[in-house]
Amino acid sequence: MKKFSLFILLFIVFIIIPIGLLTDAPAWGEWDLSFFEKTLGFIPEGLKHSPEIVKPVIPDYTLDEKHPVLSYYISAVVGVVLIFFSFYILKIFMKNER
Repeated sequence: MKKFSLFILLFIVFIIIPIGLLTDAPAWGEWDLSFFEKTLGFIPEGLKHSPEIVKPVIPDYTLDEKHPVLSYYISAVVGVVLIFFSFYILKIFMKNER
Protein backbone atom coordinates (compact mmCIF):
# COMPACT_ATOMS: atom_id res chain seq x y z
CA MET A 1 0.00 0.00 0.00
CA LYS A 2 2.89 2.39 0.74
CA LYS A 3 4.29 2.01 -2.78
CA PHE A 4 0.88 2.78 -4.24
CA SER A 5 0.63 5.95 -2.11
CA LEU A 6 4.10 7.00 -3.25
CA PHE A 7 3.11 6.64 -6.90
CA ILE A 8 -0.04 8.69 -6.31
CA LEU A 9 2.05 11.43 -4.67
CA LEU A 10 4.57 11.39 -7.53
CA PHE A 11 1.73 11.55 -10.07
CA ILE A 12 0.22 14.59 -8.31
CA VAL A 13 3.61 16.31 -8.22
CA PHE A 14 4.10 15.51 -11.92
CA ILE A 15 0.71 17.02 -12.77
CA ILE A 16 1.43 20.30 -10.96
CA ILE A 17 4.88 20.79 -12.51
CA PRO A 18 3.77 23.56 -14.91
CA ILE A 19 2.72 25.80 -12.01
CA GLY A 20 6.26 27.15 -12.15
CA LEU A 21 5.45 28.65 -15.55
CA LEU A 22 2.90 31.01 -13.99
CA THR A 23 5.52 33.18 -12.28
CA ASP A 24 8.25 35.45 -13.55
CA ALA A 25 10.39 34.77 -10.48
CA PRO A 26 13.31 32.39 -10.92
CA ALA A 27 13.25 28.96 -9.32
CA TRP A 28 14.89 28.70 -5.92
CA GLY A 29 18.67 28.60 -6.25
CA GLU A 30 18.69 29.52 -9.95
CA TRP A 31 19.49 33.17 -9.47
CA ASP A 32 21.80 35.10 -11.74
CA LEU A 33 23.79 38.14 -10.66
CA SER A 34 21.09 40.57 -11.81
CA PHE A 35 18.62 38.92 -9.41
CA PHE A 36 20.91 39.67 -6.46
CA GLU A 37 21.42 43.22 -7.68
CA LYS A 38 17.67 43.79 -7.95
CA THR A 39 16.71 42.01 -4.71
CA LEU A 40 19.56 42.97 -2.39
CA GLY A 41 20.67 46.17 -4.06
CA PHE A 42 24.19 44.80 -4.50
CA ILE A 43 26.01 41.69 -5.70
CA PRO A 44 27.72 39.77 -2.88
CA GLU A 45 31.50 39.93 -3.22
CA GLY A 46 31.91 36.14 -3.27
CA LEU A 47 29.49 35.80 -6.19
CA LYS A 48 31.05 38.54 -8.33
CA HIS A 49 34.13 36.48 -9.08
CA SER A 50 32.75 32.96 -8.95
CA PRO A 51 32.69 31.02 -12.20
CA GLU A 52 29.59 29.22 -13.37
CA ILE A 53 30.27 25.78 -11.93
CA VAL A 54 27.43 23.77 -13.45
CA LYS A 55 25.96 24.25 -16.91
CA PRO A 56 22.28 23.33 -17.21
CA VAL A 57 21.32 20.32 -19.32
CA ILE A 58 18.20 22.14 -20.57
CA PRO A 59 18.73 25.90 -20.08
CA ASP A 60 15.62 27.83 -18.96
CA TYR A 61 13.60 24.58 -19.20
CA THR A 62 12.97 25.22 -22.90
CA LEU A 63 13.55 23.13 -25.98
CA ASP A 64 13.58 24.68 -29.43
CA GLU A 65 10.18 24.80 -31.09
CA LYS A 66 8.41 22.88 -28.31
CA HIS A 67 5.44 24.13 -26.34
CA PRO A 68 6.60 25.61 -22.99
CA VAL A 69 4.57 23.14 -20.92
CA LEU A 70 5.90 20.16 -22.90
CA SER A 71 9.45 21.50 -22.51
CA TYR A 72 8.87 21.88 -18.77
CA TYR A 73 7.68 18.27 -18.48
CA ILE A 74 10.62 16.98 -20.52
CA SER A 75 12.98 18.97 -18.30
CA ALA A 76 11.36 17.46 -15.21
CA VAL A 77 11.64 13.91 -16.54
CA VAL A 78 15.29 14.44 -17.53
CA GLY A 79 16.03 15.88 -14.09
CA VAL A 80 14.36 13.00 -12.26
CA VAL A 81 16.14 10.42 -14.41
CA LEU A 82 19.51 12.08 -13.76
CA ILE A 83 18.88 12.19 -10.01
CA PHE A 84 17.79 8.55 -9.85
CA PHE A 85 20.77 7.51 -12.00
CA SER A 86 23.15 9.45 -9.72
CA PHE A 87 21.77 7.77 -6.62
CA TYR A 88 21.88 4.37 -8.33
CA ILE A 89 25.57 4.83 -9.15
CA LEU A 90 26.19 6.03 -5.59
CA LYS A 91 24.44 2.92 -4.27
CA ILE A 92 26.68 0.68 -6.40
CA PHE A 93 29.82 2.41 -5.11
CA MET A 94 28.61 2.25 -1.51
CA LYS A 95 27.83 -1.48 -1.85
CA ASN A 96 31.29 -2.19 -3.32
CA GLU A 97 32.95 -0.25 -0.50
CA ARG A 98 31.69 -2.68 2.16
